[in-house]
Amino acid sequence: MNDLFAKYKESITLSYQYAFRLLLHLKNVISASQQIIPPGNELLKEVYRDSIVKKYEILEDQLWKLLSKIFKASGLELNSPRACYRQAFIEGWIEQIDIWDDILSSRNATAHVYNEDDYEKMMQKIVNEYVYQLEALLQKIKEEVIDNDVWN
Repeated sequence: MNDLFAKYKESITLSYQYAFRLLLHLKNVISASQQIIPPGNELLKEVYRDSIVKKYEILEDQLWKLLSKIFKASGLELNSPRACYRQAFIEGWIEQIDIWDDILSSRNATAHVYNEDDYEKMMQKIVNEYVYQLEALLQKIKEEVIDNDVWN
């Protein structure tokens, strides 16, 4: 197994670093949106909302692909987000699989939301629920894979 990890070490490390930067960008946009939008400025509110949703889409996509690389390095061929999240749950990296089903459903729905209220609700879920879960999973990956001595 160590030979496989060694083969994928650089790719996994770079993917983790990219996902972590995406998380930081998402959190920065959320923070900025909560601080600088003057009341009544609907255009600016919409710009921030769209930015939050788009950054979430990209982060979620990068995160499941990172998981796929990690599991491939351990000998598992998982090529879908749902399979990767289920395996992360089995590994103990995810505590509540139900919220990850919701995260995936929301990610898949982002391209098909045409109602402003639904889009706003999705953005609120991202801010209030999903960011914490994404960050917790990245922390687990850091502890279990990146900082762990699995590469030797």
